Parts: sequence; structure tokens; C-alpha cells
Amino acid sequence: MSLRRRLLLGLVLIGAVLVVTNLTLASRYQSFLLERVDRQLVDVASRPVLRDPGRGPGRRSPDEQTLSEYFIAVGNPRTGQLHQIGSAFADEDQPPPRIEAADIVERAALRSEPFDAPAQEGDGTWRLIAVDTGRNGITVVGVSLAEIDATLERIRAVQGIGTLAVLATLGLVFWWVLRLGVHPIEDMAVTADAIAGGDLSRRVTPPSGRTEAGRLGLAFNAMLERIQQAFKEREASEERVRRFAADASHELRTPLTSILGYAELYRAGGLRGRGELAGAMGRVEQEGRRMKALVEDLLQLARLDEHRRPERAPLRLDELVAGAVRDARAVEPDRPITDDTSPVTVDADEGQLRQVVGNLLANARVHTPPGTPVHVSVRTRDDGDGAVAVLEVRDEGPGLDPAAAAKVFDRFYRADPSRARAAGGSGLGLSIVEAIVSAHGGRVGVASPGMGQGARFTVELPTAAGS
Repeated sequence: MSLRRRLLLGLVLIGAVLVVTNLTLASRYQSFLLERVDRQLVDVASRPVLRDPGRGPGRRSPDEQTLSEYFIAVGNPRTGQLHQIGSAFADEDQPPPRIEAADIVERAALRSEPFDAPAQEGDGTWRLIAVDTGRNGITVVGVSLAEIDATLERIRAVQGIGTLAVLATLGLVFWWVLRLGVHPIEDMAVTADAIAGGDLSRRVTPPSGRTEAGRLGLAFNAMLERIQQAFKEREASEERVRRFAADASHELRTPLTSILGYAELYRAGGLRGRGELAGAMGRVEQEGRRMKALVEDLLQLARLDEHRRPERAPLRLDELVAGAVRDARAVEPDRPITDDTSPVTVDADEGQLRQVVGNLLANARVHTPPGTPVHVSVRTRDDGDGAVAVLEVRDEGPGLDPAAAAKVFDRFYRADPSRARAAGGSGLGLSIVEAIVSAHGGRVGVASPGMGQGARFTVELPTAAGS
């Protein structure tokens, strides 16, 4: 059963309980008033002045007439006549009761049991009691129930108005609960069905963050945001995997094609001389090494993608950079490489960080003309949350256009594909740099003022504690 139906059923049950309770209270109050009237009638009928057997009907003088709120009559059961001897009501105000002598005689024999009798005119009612006074005399005492009926009518009116007020209040509460509690939940159910159908952009509109349903709606929207973000990340990851596999296949296809081509040429007898065979074997060896380097880079990226924590230890970044600069000068003596380093200690994996510096220097060497100056610096900077180590590799080469700078860390991306492949690059060097720096809790960026103005690569790493 839905919550709406449960609330409606609860409202109906409360209304039914109120009606039954009002009817029961009215009935009990009517019984209480009648019991009190009956006690009064018995008390009045038992008074000696009404039970004097020596004074029969018609023997009282006008001075002895009793004026009260009671109807009093005496009579003789043999003659069947009753004589009214007292009443404070005029007949036009309250018509006397309609009573029969035979009925009175029968009632008197029931040991003073009160009974009801209608008025002679109108719809009034009297409560009567007949008492056998002995010596063939009967006394009838009665009281009008008009006041009791009016009181009960007023009570029933008050109960009716109160019941309607309570039901109206419950109805408002029911509407308020539906508006603040049930309707938002129904909207969430509809939204959940739409999401199950694949529409992850649906959201609910909670009425207020101060209600339970409102907080549930806000939490529901936050959950949907995370789910949608997770799906986007998964789609992006799958797209990267597909692109990575396609690029890797393409990169491996080129050296494999060269190797297979030389193998088929040899099998067909195209390599007849010793010099031709030696040249072909040299090309095969070169392509094999290129494939090996590519596979090693792919394996390293796969390990970095597993988000394994690197084995860190305190490391002097300035000393590591100085050693990498000496190696780069040995590889290319004609290229001016300057270094400006300050003592900085970081917690890092020495082998991975050495690869970061080596890849950045190799990138500057490969993508700039021979003899282009390269400047390397290491310093510290306070970013507000603490000191960070800043490694900067800047060249004075042709630089990067904005489109290339935005993609330079993408895997297999080459700003100059033909030149990079000729130099043996795989397009994975900067991707490995970004992955290693991210694993160490740092960040890497590139800036290029414009074509012909060089490029500047910056690596930021948190410094070691106490550095």
C-alpha cells in the first residue's frame, strides 16, 4: 500500500473514531441527565404532601396549589380521572403530557419506574413517574425534557463543529505531509525510473533542505552527480583505452612492417651482397630496439595506471637534476645547457624522478634544432599550503602553438609526427612524466609565449618534511 493511501486511511479512521466517540459521549451524557431527572422524580413523588391518602382529588384549595417545574397530577384508578394540581408552565408554554388512566395504573404497578410521554401538542416530551399512594389513589409526577433536549442539541452541535474542525485540521496536515513528504518521494521514484532507463541528466527539485524529504532529495541529486561523473569518467577511460590500443597498434605496426619487409626481401634473394645484408640487419636491429623501447614505455604506463604508490625516500632534487644535466651535455656537447639549482629535498622514487628529468631534457633535445640553448632551474616556492619544489626546463626553440600545448601530455601525441618518428620518439615521454608526477602528488604544466619563443615545462612536487 502506498504512503498516500496509508495517510488517507489513517485520516478516515481518525474521523470514524471521532464520530463514534462523539455519539458515545452524547449517549452517556443523555443517560446521565435522565438518571438525574429520574432521581428527582422519585424524590418529589415520595414527599408526604403528595402521598397523603386523606386528601383526594379536588380537595385542595387554590392556596394549596403547588407551583413548581414539575407536572403533578393525582387521580383515582377506578374512575379513570386525573387532576393536575401543580405546574409552573402555562399550557401555551409547555403543553401537558398526554397520559391515559389505564396506562398510569399499569405504570404504577411497576414500582415507580419512570417513563416517557409525548406532550398533548407539539413534539415535546415529558418524563413521568406514577406512584400508587394506597386507598385507590395514584400520584403522577413529571418534568419536561425540553431543556435536556436543548442541552443535548447544543452538545451535538458543539461536537459536530469540533469534529469538522479536527477533520479539517487533519486534512490540512494530510495535504501538508503530501506536499512536503509524499510528492517529493514520488518525484524521486519517477526520476529513478528515468535514470534506470538511461537518462542520467534527470534531477529532482526538493521543496526545502530543512525537511527529511528535502535532505533526501539533495542527497539523491548529489548521488546522481557522482554517478553521472563516474559514468563520464568510465566512458573517458574506455575511450582512452581504445585510443591507446589503436595508437599502440599503429606504433608497433611500423617497425614490424620494416622487419617483415627486410625478412621477405632476404627470403626472395634481394639481399645478395654482404653490404646489403649488413645494412638490412642494421635496420632490423634498429627497429627491434625501437619496438623494445615502445613496449617498455607501454608497460611502465600500464603500471602507473594501476595507481601504485611509489617507493619514496628523501631525495636531493638539485643533485639529481645536476647529474641529469651532465648526462645531457655528454650526449650533445654542442648544445648549451645551463642549470641554476638551489638545495631542495623531496620524498620521491629516485628512479622515476630521474626518468622525469631525463624525459624533459630529451624532449627539449629532440624538438629543438641542434645548438638551441636549454635552461634548467630548481627552486622552492610557497603556495600557501607549504613549500613546493619547482623544476623548470626551458628552451629557446620554435615553441608550441596553443592547440599543441593543450595536447602535449596526451599519449602518442606528436607536435611534429614525421620528425619525432625519425628521431625515434614514441610520443609517450611526456605522458610518462605526467603520470609519475601525479603519482607523487605533484603537477606538471607547459607554457609557450608563442611560436618561435620557446617552451617552458614546469614540475611542482611537495617538499620533504623538515626540508
